[in-house]
Amino acid sequence: MNKKGLTVVELLVTVFLFAFLLTAVVPGLQSFFARLEIHTGLRTVTAALSTARYTAIKENRPVRAEVIPGCLRLSMDDGHDWRVFRSFDLSEKLSIGANSRPVFSPLGFVSPLCTITLQRQKRIFRVVISMYGRIKVYDNNG
Repeated sequence: MNKKGLTVVELLVTVFLFAFLLTAVVPGLQSFFARLEIHTGLRTVTAALSTARYTAIKENRPVRAEVIPGCLRLSMDDGHDWRVFRSFDLSEKLSIGANSRPVFSPLGFVSPLCTITLQRQKRIFRVVISMYGRIKVYDNNG
């Protein structure tokens, strides 16, 4: 006898195994995506701050970085007001806050000193900007 296709029992066993594997993998995937999201946010914030410092030096003008929900904006002092010239979008699921709005000088220094905190679920990271404009990332997760 020539067999074509699957029997109902074979199909049910396959579906059961697939469902079992899926329930075992989903929690791990959620954790993976949360880590991926916060690391993407960290790369975006450090790139934005590096861009602010580089632009201040290149254009010989002060550049301000401002953290608002879901976004990090860079503004340049045009002599009369701060003009936004670049905006970096962040994930809405990422909680971000800063203790000040750092201004990079044309020499690359920053004032006031600033710490930017990123949080997603239980993962917390701090991005610290030193007086000399150097950017360091600290992992508060132990």
